[in-house]
Amino acid sequence: MAFLTDWGLSSYYVSVCKSVIKRINQNADIIDITHSAGHFNIKKYAAIIFRACQDFEEGTVFLCVVDPTVGSPRKPIALKTSKYNYYFVGPDNGLFTFVMQEFGVEKSVELSDKRFFYKTDYSSTFHGRDIFAPVAAYISKGINIDHFGPKTEKLANLDVQRPIIEDNKIICDYLYSDDFGNIETNLSSNYIEHLDLSKKVTVEINGTKEVVRVVKNYSEVKKGELLLHVDSSGFYEISANQSSAANKFNLTDDFEGKIKIYLEL
Repeated sequence: MAFLTDWGLSSYYVSVCKSVIKRINQNADIIDITHSAGHFNIKKYAAIIFRACQDFEEGTVFLCVVDPTVGSPRKPIALKTSKYNYYFVGPDNGLFTFVMQEFGVEKSVELSDKRFFYKTDYSSTFHGRDIFAPVAAYISKGINIDHFGPKTEKLANLDVQRPIIEDNKIICDYLYSDDFGNIETNLSSNYIEHLDLSKKVTVEINGTKEVVRVVKNYSEVKKGELLLHVDSSGFYEISANQSSAANKFNLTDDFEGKIKIYLEL
């Protein structure tokens, strides 16, 4: 089982959920993806989930709780992907946008059967402990997700567009910046493999334009210099060697604009 939240590790929330899981399945092997990549940023965590899950074995159960509107009418859900038979448990708020787009959904259910909850009088603010963790534990024991509640067809998706190619320009979405200041995009190397990227491109973000070298790794440019390369997940990333590309473009995680990459003709 893999576990991701935005709770941080300074309080008891993560440990309590692990305890609930162990009470149901003592043999559960829980791998932490992250709990400390900031708070409330659904798009950022949706991208992290997608990038991380591809290196987990088929059939893995992913417990994912980034839930700023916990207690609201948003649905608690579990879904199974068509590809890799992954299971995802968490809120229906767009958190699973990228895994649904790339892996497909074989089936999904709304979590409503309280027999599988930790507490029938569950907390209105801690669904991670009372709903999501126990359901994930039961799935890890082989319980079919059909038992947890009715099927749900329409699931929430984030407003993230696939990259657009216009003449000599590529327009893609900003997803987030990591702790190194690397700028993560939704531009897959497979999506533009037919294009011949030159040794340099011009990148425009947040009103700032910079000439950026296209390379394979950080050491190919001078310290502090910007670069564009394909990251370990197969997506284009804008970085600065031993520095922060996000700072150079004055970016924060709540930036909602587009990234424009101009190719040399």
